[in-house]
Amino acid sequence: MDKFYDPILESHMITFFDNLNEKDKRHYAAVEALKLGHGGVAYLSSLFNISTRTIERGIEELKKKT
Repeated sequence: MDKFYDPILESHMITFFDNLNEKDKRHYAAVEALKLGHGGVAYLSSLFNISTRTIERGIEELKKKT
């Protein structure tokens, strides 16, 4: 899998992610995936050790709020 971010930045992202509640985790992963575009969901799923469905759900929730 291609890397989108520098390993040091990934470490900071994981630390931040680990301190969020479940809803905020979904939304943070969703925002990052949307920024990355193609391959972003799979990349962040692997980085944060969450399912792609969780990220997709976060994207759906964010789209409903706009």
